[in-house]
Amino acid sequence: MVLGDEHRSQVERRKATAVRLVGDASPAAARIATAPPGYLLAHTPSDIVRHGELLSPLPAPGEVRVVATPARSPGEWHLDIAGRDRPGLLAAFTGVLVDSAIDVIQAVLATWDDDGALQAFVIKSADPPQPAILQHAFAASLDKPLSSPPIADAHLTFDHAVSPLYMRCDVAAADRPGLLQAIAVAIATTGADIHAARVTTVDGVARDRFDLSHRTGRKLDPTLEDTIRARIRGGVNPPRPGRRIGTGARWSRRA
Repeated sequence: MVLGDEHRSQVERRKATAVRLVGDASPAAARIATAPPGYLLAHTPSDIVRHGELLSPLPAPGEVRVVATPARSPGEWHLDIAGRDRPGLLAAFTGVLVDSAIDVIQAVLATWDDDGALQAFVIKSADPPQPAILQHAFAASLDKPLSSPPIADAHLTFDHAVSPLYMRCDVAAADRPGLLQAIAVAIATTGADIHAARVTTVDGVARDRFDLSHRTGRKLDPTLEDTIRARIRGGVNPPRPGRRIGTGARWSRRA
């Protein structure tokens, strides 16, 4: 992510404040010091501290940690999920939220070089989230096959100039239940890796941004871009019995 001087200073200030809050010698301090800049810009120092401690030490393979804290508005919560980066993570976890009738208002996702993965949601739910129940459901979701309905009105743009290592995919569509999960499933089944994601909704329109590369490490080519576009707009059918859909994406309003 290329930052201007103002954003770069803001990143450094938030990082320094968060490290000071946890203490220079704490395991969370090292996590915070290597956090992605886009993630740091999206969160307050107190959020960053909470996430750094949730990811310290690094969760074991297959382990999922969940923390829920009240958000500013009544009926809304911060739902933070920490685990190991792996294919289809965002698609699997947002599927759990759909099944639990939990709406995602906002989401910021980040990964680290040691395979640490964070999904930080602001959610809305009729009942307070139950971290222990969700933790079990998230862990169980990792091996389930993926499918999604079509999002025919989705508008996609791709930008290759943002980084020499990845490209940016912006998706806009009318907000609806299951939208984020449908997009995540479509990306996950193409062989693309999601390095970071931002999810917001403005005036009923979801505007989701994903930083992507091919799972081999190269940028996406036009053919793969067309495949992502087709699977988002046309949906992904459930796999036939005995056959699984590949989940190439590493992960990232209403779920």
